[in-house]
Amino acid sequence: MEKKLSLGIIVPTIDNGQLILQELLLKKLNETYNMTIFVLSDKIEKNKNFDKNQLVFLNMEISNSLLKFPMKYYNKINKLKYFKRKHDIDSCISFGKKANILNALSSEDETTILNITEAYDDSFVMDQFVKRMYKKADKIIVNSRKAKIFVQKDYHIDNENVFLIEDILPIDQISEMAAEKVEDKFSKFFEYKVIVNKGDLIAEKGQWHLIKAFFRLKEKMEDLKLLIIGDGPLYDELNELVSSMKMEEHIKIIKNIDNPYKYLIRSDVFVLSSQKENNTNSLLDAMACARPVISTTCFDDIIRLLSPNNYIKDIDEAFSAEYGILVPTATNPFNANSKVLNRNEIVLSDAIFTLLNDYETYDKYMEQSARRAVAFSADNIIKRWSRIIG
Repeated sequence: MEKKLSLGIIVPTIDNGQLILQELLLKKLNETYNMTIFVLSDKIEKNKNFDKNQLVFLNMEISNSLLKFPMKYYNKINKLKYFKRKHDIDSCISFGKKANILNALSSEDETTILNITEAYDDSFVMDQFVKRMYKKADKIIVNSRKAKIFVQKDYHIDNENVFLIEDILPIDQISEMAAEKVEDKFSKFFEYKVIVNKGDLIAEKGQWHLIKAFFRLKEKMEDLKLLIIGDGPLYDELNELVSSMKMEEHIKIIKNIDNPYKYLIRSDVFVLSSQKENNTNSLLDAMACARPVISTTCFDDIIRLLSPNNYIKDIDEAFSAEYGILVPTATNPFNANSKVLNRNEIVLSDAIFTLLNDYETYDKYMEQSARRAVAFSADNIIKRWSRIIG
């Protein structure tokens, strides 16, 4: 029987950090490798997913100011080297800036893999230090094309050492949560056709474009509702816009929701009206529920999610992509006093109308959404990680 590779994982903490954020990933990796988790925190905690013998608490909390780092942490770096040798680590993955730096500094013969999910706003000296440390890594994993471009350009890391692996989409958990009943007050709401949007109520999400597009749709489709799931500084302003249109019975904005999936699964189409996005999470949540999706072209990763074989950015009309419908991004600022639709809001309204009334196309995009979501399932994402780990 072939010996399992020994995999080290470095995380800041167990109870409040990357271990929670990457819990599903680590659970799956634990099935494939002999895994040891090095925890920087000195707070010893239990974790239901991992045996206590897999957890090594290092008491290596480090300050944001690392100018005296090599002198101050020399012994701690040697301590981490010792534990890597003790557990015969073949490859070691770290999550978060501090863990990444320690992983790079303690690297010896093992394959050193850093996971980078965001750019860091550092001082010049700290920035130069991080760049030098990251160049010591054998491989760097990012979860978006934006992050990959940043790492390559700002950290000057060779393209062949940077790998894009998206986050796991927990399809099984989503399916379980989607099966829960909705509250009685919403049961009649879902007897109608429902458009749904999920996201923070901030300017970047552009929900007022969708509200105005819906107002136009109601002239042609009486049996239609709009549900917006989210909270944020525009909550009151968006509700005021809904009231000014006398649409309170047809448009609901709900916040403080623990389980959005039971609403997504009961809706008919998911619409992302954002002016700016940093990830594809909301779209993938809807696609995991097999909902047809319509989205603006506000983010390159969204375009590539829906149209992987035909990148198309500057459009004036709705575009029927392989896995969903793309529409041009409306960029005008929020104006609660204006009921006049701009051209891109009209395009959005027409795209929703066409999809909801073309049953063949609608069924096609239901199937395509579910198919695309599977590409980000735990099994498929773990295969990609395993190819890089070895």
